[in-house]
Amino acid sequence: MNIRIYAKLMLSAFFWGGSAIAGKYALQDYSPALVTFARFFIAALIVFLLVNTKKTLLTVGLKQHLQLFIIALAGVSLCYYFYFRGLLLSSAFNAGIIEATTPLLTLLIAALCGMERLTLRQLSGLLIAWLGVGVTMTNGDWRRLAGDGYNVGDLLLLVSTLCFGVYNILTRRWQMAIPDRVFMFWFFFYGSMALLPWLIGEAWRQPAAFSPRAALQPLPLLSILFMAAGGSVIAYLFFNQGIRAIGASAAAAFINLVPFVTVFLSVCLLGERVGIFQWTGAVTILVGVLVASQRRRAALARS
Repeated sequence: MNIRIYAKLMLSAFFWGGSAIAGKYALQDYSPALVTFARFFIAALIVFLLVNTKKTLLTVGLKQHLQLFIIALAGVSLCYYFYFRGLLLSSAFNAGIIEATTPLLTLLIAALCGMERLTLRQLSGLLIAWLGVGVTMTNGDWRRLAGDGYNVGDLLLLVSTLCFGVYNILTRRWQMAIPDRVFMFWFFFYGSMALLPWLIGEAWRQPAAFSPRAALQPLPLLSILFMAAGGSVIAYLFFNQGIRAIGASAAAAFINLVPFVTVFLSVCLLGERVGIFQWTGAVTILVGVLVASQRRRAALARS
């Protein structure tokens, strides 16, 4: 039983980590807004087919719809638009290691909102991780922070993690007694619909990019299908099954595999050249995450 659950959780990490690589392929022909919209609109269609009783989709109240829209705006529309815009300008390697700071940003936002107390160990881990981000963004030359020598894509990836941290806080504050697949459908649907203004603007400025020939390129199209079906549907379903089977804390440990998957695939599949400062930044970020989470894990083990 647990072996199957662990396998599913590892597949979730693979799909999430591989989505950065697929995103790089998709961005060769599609814009960030189109990639985000297509990924989550297709995901919404897949989840719609997976909902056994379609009437349950209509049981969501008006207040919950408003909350779902706000959650989707933060967790899909803004988060992944900035993510794919940053991925276009940066590397999948950098995306993977910067994404590893998401739990720490969530913790910081929760502390600022009064939802959690920030311990000295957690604060130390946060500072260590941000030091690693700084090394990665400046390539070891801190003078770049005073000018414009840092990578704008890395900055957008940081904004993306901030948006996902807000999404994490909102889902904790607005807990809804609705089935997982119903939540996923509206979450993906509203997240994609909120991107329509971006898409309309891009289609107006660059109509050639939205031609049938541009839309049907095999590799980018398969990449979007991988992200929609794998990274947005299968990964979430498997992860939720893992939470129900072995608990949230044990399942969450598999999320730590995501940056390693991204880093490994970025080097092996994309052939990205990684310098000493990027590796230094990656190790520093991971050390910061481990330092910040150590006390929390110990507390969970005692409970």
